[in-house]
Amino acid sequence: CDSKKLDGGDKDPNEMRNGYGHAQKMRAAATFGFGRMYGKGRAPWHESEVTGEMVGNPSVSEMVSGYMVSLRRRKVQSGEEQTSARAITPELIGKLWDFNHREENWAIRKYAP
Repeated sequence: CDSKKLDGGDKDPNEMRNGYGHAQKMRAAATFGFGRMYGKGRAPWHESEVTGEMVGNPSVSEMVSGYMVSLRRRKVQSGEEQTSARAITPELIGKLWDFNHREENWAIRKYAP
């Protein structure tokens, strides 16, 4: 997703990269993995005031959050189309509501594939 290699060097400009949406999915998978599989929960990664050890979910750290903001900015600057959380319009929501409240959609009937 990034234009940088893990060693800090630049990737070849002709090398195909995944988009910001892919990075979001990777982070979500890491958050789930650390949170559920390793019992780290959803609390941000931080140093415990009691034990001095790092606790919480590493993928919810300030560093990762800052990186994701920076990556999104760089992706938009490089011409990647920005994804919007407001892709659904009020008109479409109204149509969905109307469809879901039609009488024929409320009638209980036997399932027919």
